Amino acid sequence: MKKFLILALALVLSGCSALTSATPTSAPPPTAQVIIATVLVPVVATEPATQVPTDTPVAPTPTPQVVVVTATGGAPTSAPTSSGPATATATLPADAGGDLFTNLTRSGSFFDLRCLPQDLTFSVSTTNVYVVEVDLYYRMEDLTTQPPTISTWKGLAKMNGDKSGNYTVDINTSQLSPDLRTSAKSWFDYQFIGVNKTGDAVGRSGKITQQVLYLKDCP
Repeated sequence: MKKFLILALALVLSGCSALTSATPTSAPPPTAQVIIATVLVPVVATEPATQVPTDTPVAPTPTPQVVVVTATGGAPTSAPTSSGPATATATLPADAGGDLFTNLTRSGSFFDLRCLPQDLTFSVSTTNVYVVEVDLYYRMEDLTTQPPTISTWKGLAKMNGDKSGNYTVDINTSQLSPDLRTSAKSWFDYQFIGVNKTGDAVGRSGKITQQVLYLKDCP
């Protein structure tokens, strides 16, 4: 009987142990896995800038040209006006000296108020014994108006005589009347008058017109 009890107790303990081992235990929490993925990014080749071949000619950069016009003292070929060119003539008219003067000369056919030349030299001769003085008169024909505005005649200068009938004078544009030198372009017309001892006119030259050009500004 005692053996029986010991055997029965052994069986009971064995069953409990089997039941205990059959009971499922709680599964451990899953371990997080770090997955490293290598991503291949396609590289897009950048097209290099187009280069000019070394043998391709390159057009040169144009260089500004500076044209310098030099006045020679001769007659200008033309003077622009509102209606067209006005051309200076170098040949004196046939009656330039009238019946009193000869050897009429001048040093040029234009002068300027602000640029060179600013002076002209006029010369004239006479054999009339009564002429003791020669005066130079002038008028201006304004070419900026149409028709040109013509001033009255004005006395400009007393010429220098050599007591042998030869007279000369240098005229500067600053000597012109301020009212008459304001125009940008004008004809400078002139005339010689012979004067006797009492101040009376003995005679006159012809009116020399449209042969000398006056300019206010640089050409």
